[in-house]
Amino acid sequence: MIGKTLGHYRVGEQLGRGGMGEVYVADDTSLDRKVALKFLPDVFTGDPERMARFEREAKLLASLNNPNIAAIHGLEQAEGKRFLVLELVKGETLAQKLSKGPLPIEEALGVCRQIAEGLEAAHEKGVIHRDLKPANVMITDGDKVKILDFGLAKALSDETQNVNASQSPTITEAMTHPGVILGTAAYMSPEQAKGKAVDKRADIWAFGCILYECLTGKRAFEGETVTETLAAVLKGELDFRVLPAGTPGGIRNLLHRCIQKKVTDRLHDIADARIEISEPATQTPEAALVFPKLSFTRLMFLAAIFLIIGIFVAFELTKYFQAAPAKEMVTTLIKIEPGFQRPSRPAVTISSDGRFVIYSAIDDKSDELSKSRLYLRKMGNPEVKPIVGTEGGSAPFLSPDNLWVGFWADRKLKKIPVEGGVATTLCDAPNMLGASWGPDNTIIFANTPEQGFSRNGQDLSGSVLSKVSADGGAFETLTRPDVANEEFSHRLPSYLPNGNAVLFTIMRFDVDTRPQLALLRMDTRKYRILFEDAADGRYVSTGHLLFMRQGTLMAVRFDPIRMETVGQPVAVVKDVMQTLGSSNNSTPSGQFSVSESGTLVYVNAGFAPDRKDSLVWVDQRGIEQPAATTQFSFCFPRLSPDGQKIAYIAFGRERQVWIYDLIKGTNSRLTSDGRATFPIWSPDGKMLLFMWHQTLSGNLYLQSYDGSSPMERLTNSPYFQMPASWSVDGKTVILVEIHPETGSDIYVFDVASRTVKPFLNSPFEETYPDLSPDGRWLAYSSNESKQNQVYVRPFPSSNLKYQISNGGGTHPLWAKDGKRLFYRWHDQVWAVDVNTTDRGLATSKPRLLFEKPGYRGSSPVRGWDMSPDGKRFLMVKSEENKITFVTELTLIQNWFQELKRLVPAGKQ
Repeated sequence: MIGKTLGHYRVGEQLGRGGMGEVYVADDTSLDRKVALKFLPDVFTGDPERMARFEREAKLLASLNNPNIAAIHGLEQAEGKRFLVLELVKGETLAQKLSKGPLPIEEALGVCRQIAEGLEAAHEKGVIHRDLKPANVMITDGDKVKILDFGLAKALSDETQNVNASQSPTITEAMTHPGVILGTAAYMSPEQAKGKAVDKRADIWAFGCILYECLTGKRAFEGETVTETLAAVLKGELDFRVLPAGTPGGIRNLLHRCIQKKVTDRLHDIADARIEISEPATQTPEAALVFPKLSFTRLMFLAAIFLIIGIFVAFELTKYFQAAPAKEMVTTLIKIEPGFQRPSRPAVTISSDGRFVIYSAIDDKSDELSKSRLYLRKMGNPEVKPIVGTEGGSAPFLSPDNLWVGFWADRKLKKIPVEGGVATTLCDAPNMLGASWGPDNTIIFANTPEQGFSRNGQDLSGSVLSKVSADGGAFETLTRPDVANEEFSHRLPSYLPNGNAVLFTIMRFDVDTRPQLALLRMDTRKYRILFEDAADGRYVSTGHLLFMRQGTLMAVRFDPIRMETVGQPVAVVKDVMQTLGSSNNSTPSGQFSVSESGTLVYVNAGFAPDRKDSLVWVDQRGIEQPAATTQFSFCFPRLSPDGQKIAYIAFGRERQVWIYDLIKGTNSRLTSDGRATFPIWSPDGKMLLFMWHQTLSGNLYLQSYDGSSPMERLTNSPYFQMPASWSVDGKTVILVEIHPETGSDIYVFDVASRTVKPFLNSPFEETYPDLSPDGRWLAYSSNESKQNQVYVRPFPSSNLKYQISNGGGTHPLWAKDGKRLFYRWHDQVWAVDVNTTDRGLATSKPRLLFEKPGYRGSSPVRGWDMSPDGKRFLMVKSEENKITFVTELTLIQNWFQELKRLVPAGKQ
């Protein structure tokens, strides 16, 4: 394994091995950092059910973000190996430190306080360690504590097996045995030792054992064998006499509460331990409280008086106060008919009193947007009622009094009574991307105006926030994206309850997978960023701000008066449907809604790619064979000059350059940040040229295909520049540049001087340029005849022009010998014989090679290629569009109780 390169990880020395796998140090060549790779045992990777559960658990573990928890960066697969990418933590384990003897009291408490802080952060997210022990606690050179292997015991265990107590409970020595007891014996709670189900209190027991060992240098429970150790855990008691003399009384009491054999008597929350450890200095060693000396008679008299008063007060108070039992959270799956597809806009809303849900859906007999409408589903009534008058409607939102529902239809903002009737048009809205109805009877909505706005003359056509009366009329524009800060659009507005501010989402380009959550003050009309990588913010009456982050519903405390967040966001619901689509019609909206009464409704689906495309070989008769398969959807494939590798774009949540090795069958990512598109190979096959950008404008960047060199910027332009073709001699790159006045134009990049000059920049759209193998001819497509046709011009001179196609054509592609030119028109592939003479270019009549639906092209540079032998085309095939409908909503009543538990006041 040492010395291998897996994806963009170069494997170094082995750090350790055990039942949970082998660990190696590695270089992450993509992000230029050291990481640890934990390779999972074959017994686990060979069990599909266990691996599926492990992947689900690993996603949860990766969400832990605490300085005292070693981070999980990802779960990867390469060359048949599954491995975790972990934070590389250097230092010595607590076990190694304790092998030298007990720690001084102050140091012991400092270490354990950090352990408690890490546990607290994990427990708040519902994650339990299950194998907490000194060997899993690393102490860095700066005395920073990092908890290792968090939650992996559960993730790797086989919970379908009965526990066999005869097996060794040490995970690192016997994890390959199904049914093994989790947790090293000396630190196991009694319930773990008995093989029973455990919760966070098992970690609290182990924490107590570690605290005891740090203070005494001795294990809390031990024996010569595993059986004797387990017996000590189940029957033995702590020896408090060996604690150092200066141990604060509160710490002694904490140990007593942590190590209670009966789980219901044990400390319930590690946060209490953290607080106790943080304030030991205020306690005397025995926690003795000093009282003034009183006679026994006087003490008895005072005690009697207080007892009588207490009984009387308690009796009287019960007349007026009776503690209402906390309402339990109730989760229900609501069946909805018809279902709806993954929407590009908010599709579900719940009334403020929680009595009904309205959602937009598409008739299950059609996938046409014009067939969409709104539906009403009342609580306690399984019948779904279409709202008459909302045909073609989507993106519902409710008035504060729950009597009206606003929606978008026919490129207009409309409203209608909840029970249906005649819809009222409020204003024009060519492309509405979210709306909110305020307490002052105004509606703020995101809308793409008919006339967009520009940056350096470039039309951006992004959405803005506008306000209109709920009675209709002219609308007022509130915000425009700040092009100086590379903003593309403002979307998904949501009023704060008092109407003095609006939450909204900023996207920095048409498909922003890391949008920003912002707050607009209505008095000043100024806004500020609240969070990065956040979208679709909503305020709820518990004093929390909810928002979406990568398919997870997040929550953070929020002060609506000061309009400020308090503390750090916490994940509260996983896998909430969120669309980060492929076009500027898609918003990063979360499909969820919360009532003021505490009911949460959402679609449980998480992320999904907008489409699923495969890569195929197609010969010149139209016979198809699979070329490559990955978990991603292919886009813009290009073959390396030797035909052994494919550079392509993974289409989905992120657009990055990937390399598929046709010989090895391996798949590796080249780029990791920003957005990369349109890769083309250098003539020697060593480099890739592509368009890359983090915000609005993409320029040309160069990088070695194996990632051995960093990205190098070649151009600096305010306009999008897309590489299309690289001359065989390596001196020239043909690219498409988009201008506000002339549209798509063809430019030439000189590799040596790194200069860009125009080749064709007419008022027409010139796209899909492809340079002939001898570098003398440039094929391209133009709409100058009001229909796209393929043309050829001499290169570098452009004074002549030959029309190749006559019935429409795009995506020209030269044969490797330059004697034929292929092009596409919709689902057809055409061929033309080419002969160059002293007088110019002679071509044959175009002939149709084949016609097959489903082959996806690309724009404005070609997205197909040809094998080196010229016999096969490499093409992207769109999978059959199978409409998947959401047919149920998840409804959680009394959800505010859980929200307050996960994000309590003062605990962030």
